Amino acid sequence: MEGSYELLRQTSRWARFARVTVSGEASAEPAVQVGTDVFGWRVRSYGPTVGAVQVGDEQFRAEALDGVRYALARLPEESRGLSVSVVEIVTSPVDTGPGDVKFAAAQAVWTMVGRQPGRQPHRQPWIDADGVPVFP
Repeated sequence: MEGSYELLRQTSRWARFARVTVSGEASAEPAVQVGTDVFGWRVRSYGPTVGAVQVGDEQFRAEALDGVRYALARLPEESRGLSVSVVEIVTSPVDTGPGDVKFAAAQAVWTMVGRQPGRQPHRQPWIDADGVPVFP
């Protein structure tokens, strides 16, 4: 299974962007990992000099893991037995802020399994008026 989500939000104050792609398979125990080439798109697009490791990559990896865990924890019990791998994280140096990758990763997981989170709408993450992801 594979799922992807692209956060695109423009407000009067900010632009927000992140795209995360995940893949998953049924597993006895939930597992989460970040692939080794999640930022490979930069090397393919800009070459090895510009596409090398950049400031913030570890933060984006951590956010992706948090987002996947957040999404899995809010799925119905019968849907939680997944091994999920973050395949790609696409960011922008100026338009990706704190929480954007986490939000996109959670949405990608829910897209992958074809389900929405939890049964309580007030407990789902949302984007506030400034475009900032909010996680209850």
